[in-house]
Amino acid sequence: MSQRVVVTYAAPLVFLSTDHWKQIYASLVSQLPLRNLHWKSPSRPTIRTIQELDVKLTPLETLRDDQTASQVPQSVLEKPLLNIYVFICEDSEAYKATTRKQIKDWHASITQRKNQEWLLVHVVRPDQSVAQGRLFQMKTSVLDKVKADFNTDKKDRCVQLVWSADKDNPTVWADLISKIKEGILSAFDAALTQREEEVRRSESQRQMPGWNFCTFFILKESLASSLEGMNLYEDALQQYYELEATFFQVLREKNLSWFGPFITPSSSDDSAPLLSATKKPYRDLILANTISVFDFRVYLLARQCALLSKLGDLEQICRKTVTFLTTFGRTLRDVEDTLPPFFIESWVYSSALSVVDQCDEWARPLEWGKNAAARYSAVKGELVELARHQLDILGIAAHHLPRRPPFSLALPADYDASKEAQVTDASQTISKAELTSALEDSDRFYELYVSVTNRAIELYVSAGRRKFALKLHGSLAALDVHRGRLSTALQTYTSLPAHYSPHGWTSLEAFMLNRALDIHAAAEKPKDREWIHILLHFLRAYVDDLGKDLLLSKQDSEAYVGRLVMALKDAAHELDSDTPYPDHPALSMSIADYDAKLAETRDGSLLKVVVQNRLPCELPVDEVELQLSGRENSRISFTDKVSRLAPGRNELTLFCPSSSAGTYTLFSTQISVARLHFQWKHAKTPKQIRVGHVPTLVHVPRDLKALDVRLKQPPRMELGTPATVMLILSTGRNDVATARVQLNAPSGIQFKYQEADVGGDDAPPMRKEHDSVTFLDLKRGQTVVATVPHSDASAYHFMRVSVTVEYVTTSEPDFTRTLRLSRVVATALPVAIVVEDFFRGTRLFTRFTLSTTSHQHVRVRSTQLLSPNEADGVKVTSCLTQKSSVMTITPAQPGRFLFQMDANRGQVRDPLQLQISYRMLREEVESLIELAVGEVVSETPALDDSRQDMVDKLVQALETDASWVELYGVTGELVVPGVTPADDLVGSGLRRVLQVLSRCRSPISFGEWREIVIPVDVPQIHIVAAARLQILENPFSMEKSEKRALPLYAGQPISALLTVHTSFHWAPPEDTKVESYMMRYDIEDLTQDWLVSGRKRGDFLAKDGETFSVPITLIALHHGELALPKIGVTALPIPGEHRMRSNVVPGCEAHQVHGAEKVLVLPRGGRTTFVVNMGPANTSM
Repeated sequence: MSQRVVVTYAAPLVFLSTDHWKQIYASLVSQLPLRNLHWKSPSRPTIRTIQELDVKLTPLETLRDDQTASQVPQSVLEKPLLNIYVFICEDSEAYKATTRKQIKDWHASITQRKNQEWLLVHVVRPDQSVAQGRLFQMKTSVLDKVKADFNTDKKDRCVQLVWSADKDNPTVWADLISKIKEGILSAFDAALTQREEEVRRSESQRQMPGWNFCTFFILKESLASSLEGMNLYEDALQQYYELEATFFQVLREKNLSWFGPFITPSSSDDSAPLLSATKKPYRDLILANTISVFDFRVYLLARQCALLSKLGDLEQICRKTVTFLTTFGRTLRDVEDTLPPFFIESWVYSSALSVVDQCDEWARPLEWGKNAAARYSAVKGELVELARHQLDILGIAAHHLPRRPPFSLALPADYDASKEAQVTDASQTISKAELTSALEDSDRFYELYVSVTNRAIELYVSAGRRKFALKLHGSLAALDVHRGRLSTALQTYTSLPAHYSPHGWTSLEAFMLNRALDIHAAAEKPKDREWIHILLHFLRAYVDDLGKDLLLSKQDSEAYVGRLVMALKDAAHELDSDTPYPDHPALSMSIADYDAKLAETRDGSLLKVVVQNRLPCELPVDEVELQLSGRENSRISFTDKVSRLAPGRNELTLFCPSSSAGTYTLFSTQISVARLHFQWKHAKTPKQIRVGHVPTLVHVPRDLKALDVRLKQPPRMELGTPATVMLILSTGRNDVATARVQLNAPSGIQFKYQEADVGGDDAPPMRKEHDSVTFLDLKRGQTVVATVPHSDASAYHFMRVSVTVEYVTTSEPDFTRTLRLSRVVATALPVAIVVEDFFRGTRLFTRFTLSTTSHQHVRVRSTQLLSPNEADGVKVTSCLTQKSSVMTITPAQPGRFLFQMDANRGQVRDPLQLQISYRMLREEVESLIELAVGEVVSETPALDDSRQDMVDKLVQALETDASWVELYGVTGELVVPGVTPADDLVGSGLRRVLQVLSRCRSPISFGEWREIVIPVDVPQIHIVAAARLQILENPFSMEKSEKRALPLYAGQPISALLTVHTSFHWAPPEDTKVESYMMRYDIEDLTQDWLVSGRKRGDFLAKDGETFSVPITLIALHHGELALPKIGVTALPIPGEHRMRSNVVPGCEAHQVHGAEKVLVLPRGGRTTFVVNMGPANTSM
């Protein structure tokens, strides 16, 4: 129904017959269609943009007169919207003579036409012989005359077209095309406004006698056709929506006198394309008031969908069609008796598939995004599924399908079984050939049924609607069962529940699995692994409420499930390998007591759990297991051998042979039936913990009487020797036959088990392997101490070691226990050592500064600097008085130790050894607490079981509050803060321990001390220089007097003597034969205090034990106590010796003998006059 905009053209007949006009016409047509038109209508709030408008250029004389036009309302585009007159006029005389009269005649005929615009186009053809200025003047004068004669309403309808060789340039046509757009929109707006007024006038008369809906429909539809012709599809679609609303209002008023019968089906109505608006003369039927409601609704839908297709909204087309076929099909059920047999099913089937085909054809030129394509496929799938529902109805009526779910779900509520006798007649009245043949032949029906279903499945899959696709797969499986294809049906029913379960479709899942079990039994297949999985999936659905009502094949569900469970047990024993099944809802396990209990008589702990059996019968099982997870992914397992689980709640006590204490999280649970394992994972991810899913915590207490392993640093550490770790294994209550120990450091440190060694007199036999060490025949209460060397760990301050002990006790020789522990061993030295050497002639002073490398305090008992070989001629003397007290090194207070060394010149000196006896304050306090607790326990043996609890409580109190440190460091009294003993046996023991700890004691009297041995090289240097600056009494005196008689004044020359004493005592042995070195002295330049006169800098020859001197003069620049200038002494390169292409410079260290001296300089004497202003004289007196 869409029409093109008509634009007429006229010109003088002579001009129309020329080639010039043909060129102009062809160029003008090439500028079409028009683009980017902006229409602003007073009746619409916003500007409408027309992206593209097709225009038809027609000669004016070919149009018919208005008197012969049809009286039926048509589109406003039936008549031209714009009339163009094209002329050529070269000068004003020609215009006056002929051209003006021709334009007037054309103008007179055009202005009589209503709602049409006109436009005069003056074509200018430039002449090569005419100057540009003159040509411009000529063109302007003709155009002005045309505008003056015809632009009477102040609207410019004249435009000039300069015809040149560049005629295809869009800028040449810009003015003309703009005027054409303006004229078309102006005329269209006027015509549309008039038509809208007519529609409003007709609609306002709806309640008056004689008003006709069909006449009103044709009138309003002309508006839609006009807007559609202008490519204003949304506005045109709105007109049809308003017409549909008016029709529904008329329908509610039950005033259908303007229509024919409700439906008069023709022979092809049940199979004709639904969206075809030309399959019937719908407008003629409407004008004749004989159109049926059925045809009217179909025509109205077809027109709406045609406009939606031009908008590219195919998704909306499919949605409207689904809604229309569903709702109007339900309306047709009311008059089904007047229709041919199965007319509704055939019409809905054909219409749905025809809409899908039509939309696919419209969709070919469109570009789809991913989401849009998915939505489009989804609604097409709904249409195809709607067609499939009609096949369900027809198949049941023709007895090709059984009347039971899922096929019977498509039957209407008022389905009459007597209609099944009309199937033979339906094959004569249904015009859809594929339906007719399907009703007559069951194989063709099944083929058609599967084809349509698969088509819907493909559309749903491409749309991402898995649930809808799976539902249709289930119907195909039901069809296979009906057709006796049990193997195919079993495969389908078995695969579908895995897709239903994630979406919570429990009822469908249970139905599918129940059908799968029945088909499996009917096919007499073995109860293998596949059958077990089908049964387990069925039991999963059964325990939910929606699943219990779907046991369609059995009346007594409990007995039925009981038989299945017993068959499951037999099938599980026949499995050839372990089969896990995760998260089955029929069983669940929870912890009843989150504090495990010790087994007391043997290593291990007990944990109470509750197993919930949601099945209505007993479940035979073999073992129940619960696994906990600790630090660094360590695992411990609690197990119990159980024969059966009763329905409901079952309380069990599980045993774990491991004595690994600590707080664990619930990791997994497992219930085993032969080789079938029901498993549940309980570990929480960090994301789950953040949203509030807190893991389940279980506390396993420490068993003080169980086997235990500790790792410590060796008591003596000597740098430069292989690193070792001390392994301490305590057997506790156990007589251990074998104990295999493995150490693993995550940092990559390798342990050398082949070099391990066991100390002590009662050392047990030991078997060394490349990856472990095994101790044999250990007695109850025995403690084994072994040293295990390891690779270099100096890059780490601490080494975290995972300890795994596999041991077998003599009381349970068939049971291997596994103990997993995590221990931290310090690898770095607890103190950092800074060495400072001070050479003073033949003596060397060495100062060691010890500072702690962590936040902990270090207790140092003694430091010694030892010479391993007294024959080296090195004598070491401590410069500090050795006291019996212990020094404490803190992060804020380092310790300093000074030693003096005397050595013979020229001898090779071996490295010395710095030996430090120390222990950590924490170790000292812990050992003191253990001693105090042991003393109290020896007095009260009943406290033996609470020994470790008391130690832990006291240590925790000391960790919480550090106020005890200062008092303990001074007096040795340990006052534990924040401990309030209870009024019981343990509380009285704690009070006694606190009393013991509060005694004053020396730290040397208890506990063990560690030693660090650090090699220290004896330093060497070629030259030791002692520089000195002495003040002399006079320039002629070369010695410093003990008492200076004359004072020193500022500005006075002062005689001084510079001396440098050199010593080669600490020179390397290979350089002892060198007798002299060239050296240089340089006096410090203190320009603010002193002026120096004399040799400020000079070279001299230095010899061992000799003194170089030079006199200088000093002048103090100001008075006060002044420090004397310092003297820099450096060695010069040795002539003739080179190393690595550079000069050899001997090592030299110089110290200032006068570095601490200061001289008093007095100010110079003299008289100074000051004038003081006393203010103005007082004349009042």
